[in-house]
Amino acid sequence: MDMPLLPTRILWIDRPEHAESIPVASLPKDQLKGLLWSARVYFEDDADCKIVTQEIPLGPLSVWFHHVMPKTSMILFPQTPFQNVILHVMLGSHVRVLMGNGRMADLRNQRMDLFNLRDYLNTVPLEPGQWFDSFHLNFRPEMAKELIDEYPELNGLLTPAIMQGEGHLNTRSVFFNEVCQRALKEILCCKQIGDQGGYFVRRQAVNILTVFLRTMHLSAGAYKMSTKNRLKTAACYHFLRRNFTGAHTPENLAERFSLDAKLLEECFLARYGRSVGEFITDLRMNVAYHSLMKTKASLTMIAADTGYDSLAAFRIAFRKYFRVGPVHLIKAQ
Repeated sequence: MDMPLLPTRILWIDRPEHAESIPVASLPKDQLKGLLWSARVYFEDDADCKIVTQEIPLGPLSVWFHHVMPKTSMILFPQTPFQNVILHVMLGSHVRVLMGNGRMADLRNQRMDLFNLRDYLNTVPLEPGQWFDSFHLNFRPEMAKELIDEYPELNGLLTPAIMQGEGHLNTRSVFFNEVCQRALKEILCCKQIGDQGGYFVRRQAVNILTVFLRTMHLSAGAYKMSTKNRLKTAACYHFLRRNFTGAHTPENLAERFSLDAKLLEECFLARYGRSVGEFITDLRMNVAYHSLMKTKASLTMIAADTGYDSLAAFRIAFRKYFRVGPVHLIKAQ
């Protein structure tokens, strides 16, 4: 007896530039909550599944967010129309993917995986209730140099293993840690559009990529710090979140948390994918950006409120971080 054929859907995980999105006004009202202000939106909803896709083009890089909710047993075919390097984050149900090159990949909740995909169909069986949100950052290999020229910290992308590899590139999924979660929240909550939103969202995306690159090659031993050191590192993380404007040094932090300065830095980098100094800068710059966008505070006041000794130091740090000066960003449309 022949088995019934399951319904199928293609999930475009990138689209050609000429692809037409839909006007947000045409969406059902119950779909408006959670839409990103600066995104292009694509929407499907029928008896078999619901798929909401959002795309934020950011020059050489693009941000994608899919909400997939199967209503019946079905087959999903994720596909990119061209070769694509994709950092994928799974948020929701675990799924198994049969890739077009014949290899299997497991996508697990709160894990990051890097792919170099060709324009073939990938196959994902789904059951009712096996919903997930798929967040990923895409760039085409020919755009890598432009991306890295702007953000040299992503130079690790230019390896033969990544640029010339195919399929699933990392041997062990990377945990989507607290730093990445905060960056994603900033992306999802950003209400600015045009350049004002673009510079900010791109910086958050670059931070996530940087965390992944730094941690994908760590040996298993790097994660196996002692329970005591793990707790001290977490305590340092939460202390800095509340006290990021302070003049912290490796020495005074080491003394506060009773941990050798070098070891604290190593543990922090292994756990969060950012150095202590970079994490402090992330916090300061996010506060500065929101102050610029939401208040009428002067640059001098914002500089002082975010821990900088002078306006000049603040301007330099802001431009280095966002790749644009604060005044230009205020005036951008």
